[in-house]
Amino acid sequence: MLSKIQFFNFLSILFISIGMTACGGGNVQGTGTLEIGITDAPVDSAEAVVIHFTEATLHGPDGNTIVPVIDPVTGDPGRSIDLLQLQGGMWTGLFTDVVTAGQYSWIRLTLDLTQSYIQISGQQYALRCTSCENNGYRLNRSFNVATDGTMALMLDFDLRKSITDPSSSLDYILRPTVRVVEIAASGVIMGEIDSTLIANLGGFTGCSVYAFAGNDALLDDVYIPIDMAIPAEQNNPISTAKVVYENNLYQYTLSFLPAGDYTVALTCDADMDSAATDDTLTFSDPVNVTVIAGETSNGDINL
Repeated sequence: MLSKIQFFNFLSILFISIGMTACGGGNVQGTGTLEIGITDAPVDSAEAVVIHFTEATLHGPDGNTIVPVIDPVTGDPGRSIDLLQLQGGMWTGLFTDVVTAGQYSWIRLTLDLTQSYIQISGQQYALRCTSCENNGYRLNRSFNVATDGTMALMLDFDLRKSITDPSSSLDYILRPTVRVVEIAASGVIMGEIDSTLIANLGGFTGCSVYAFAGNDALLDDVYIPIDMAIPAEQNNPISTAKVVYENNLYQYTLSFLPAGDYTVALTCDADMDSAATDDTLTFSDPVNVTVIAGETSNGDINL
């Protein structure tokens, strides 16, 4: 077993659905409903990844609008969510609020790190986030909410890239890495994995599929150095998905990928992939896949 953990094979996804209601009474801008939910994919070695959300700030036509996060069970301010309970496409709502139609330039999530933690082998470890402790984590992605229209966004919170074990303390370092995807312009890659291929790559433990932008892309590990810029030659995956064994089949699902071309490949070294170090992983032969908005593309990986 790794000391604490060195990396997380983890995707958490914040779901934003902005559904507009009809405007009335001469209100030119109109108003709409903003719904944010959260989901995730499996993570290696951890039993729980709990994040406590307190509020979100939207910067739009009315300036900064603060939306509180309320626990739906107790009604208390703030909500702790164990992201590992939200897998296989499941998600839970974070908040629902009415917003003004128009252009928004960013979203900021406020986290209470004193109530956030990772649990491994029954022990809880704290999270440290220097960049978001004071002002929260800001997503600099603009989007437009049309009057009487609907905008749905997906925030892909990739903890494989976002959490590292500093080894010098009991705290884990949280450096949020988030993709913002328009759901209507995204699709899914699903595929089966040849069992012989998994055996040849070392067995089921640590098997994940990495997706890279473009066809015939360079296959690489996740590498985001703590104290320096990402090297120019580094080709970090756009997304990763843990392989699962269900119905006598090895399968994987990569969700909410922007429409376009991708290269996918299997590695069974994912449990050794640390975002803080440049690691050497063994991959299967790559497979080119085209993602079409609103559709599921086949990404079978065979021997």
